[in-house]
Amino acid sequence: MRWARKSGLPILASLLVLSAPPARAFDGDLEGRAIGESFYVFDSPPDFQNFDSELELRLGVLGNAWQGEEWRVDYELSGDLKLADGPSVQSGLKDDVDADFFRAWLRLDNGPFKIRGGRQKILFGSGAIFRPLGFFDTRDVTGVVPQTRGVDSVRSTYFFDETTLLEGWLVPAKEGSGVIAGLRGETLVLGAEAGWVAQYHPRTSLDDLPDFSEELLQLGYHFKGESHVGFWNESRLDIEAGVEGSPLRFASVLGVDYTFDVGEGLHVLAEYFFSTQEPGFTLKDFQGDRTLHQFALGLDQPVGIAIVWRLFAIVDFRDGSFQVRPQIEYAVTDLLYAYLSGGIGGNLNGNDEPGRLYQETPVFNGTESNIGVTLVAYF
Repeated sequence: MRWARKSGLPILASLLVLSAPPARAFDGDLEGRAIGESFYVFDSPPDFQNFDSELELRLGVLGNAWQGEEWRVDYELSGDLKLADGPSVQSGLKDDVDADFFRAWLRLDNGPFKIRGGRQKILFGSGAIFRPLGFFDTRDVTGVVPQTRGVDSVRSTYFFDETTLLEGWLVPAKEGSGVIAGLRGETLVLGAEAGWVAQYHPRTSLDDLPDFSEELLQLGYHFKGESHVGFWNESRLDIEAGVEGSPLRFASVLGVDYTFDVGEGLHVLAEYFFSTQEPGFTLKDFQGDRTLHQFALGLDQPVGIAIVWRLFAIVDFRDGSFQVRPQIEYAVTDLLYAYLSGGIGGNLNGNDEPGRLYQETPVFNGTESNIGVTLVAYF
């Protein structure tokens, strides 16, 4: 069982919100959601339960804490409680009880300039499924409601106009006195959204983020445009410091999407992901591959006013493993949604060797095929 992570920034933001003195235009809106889901796992490993279930309650308040002539202070404070049972808990992939802050921040804002501190989302780039620039991305892209968690940080943004910005952030590494520091810019180039980013990443204790244990200098860019079809590219170059020769790693995604005039509109999205690294760069792939190729396909189409069907598929060209995730969404009301979804995992090569996207192991690993129902209520 795990309770809220001990973190100074969200706790400080929470105290400031709760103890804020009476101020002009102080307001707050209560919002939240409840999610209940249960999935039947096909061929669950021996001694593991067949049903994987979770109940989540998220509750938060957001609004204006203070309003001046030119400046204002906004806030968000939300937390969630998750109760889980089934093979995910038995294998240690989830805790049976998990309570934590989801967002907890204060923002000082005068229009073009904003500075925000606390637990917040830092997520940008053009990729839909693969995110080379998702330095702090913790989304489960195959989940019913994929959403990244917040990271404890201070972030400032200056908007030169409606399409051009400069942004920087500091994230405590929680290991010694190290701090992750980043800077990015974004604007329009020939009608396309374009941006660049540079980040210094020391060794950290943030073990829920990728590359938390490496010291890296990270450089990247992204762009996204439309000419009959939507298109985008997002790429990142990593330079590993503290290693002889400062080896490099490069990752990139190319994506396109188009909505066909079929029924009420058939939206098709495709992304190709490529990654390669030099010898000497810290290797984490359990199969020992330094070059990866993956392809993802997404389909979605509304049927009437209450139903949307979706299909998500991803395949790894190196080891042949794949995942296919079909989903049907039904809007019961404006605030209540029901989902019938499942997952099919396998290997195109027809072998039982563990793959990056599907593994058949004696311990539950989360890639097993399943089918289930999810209810999501917003309030």
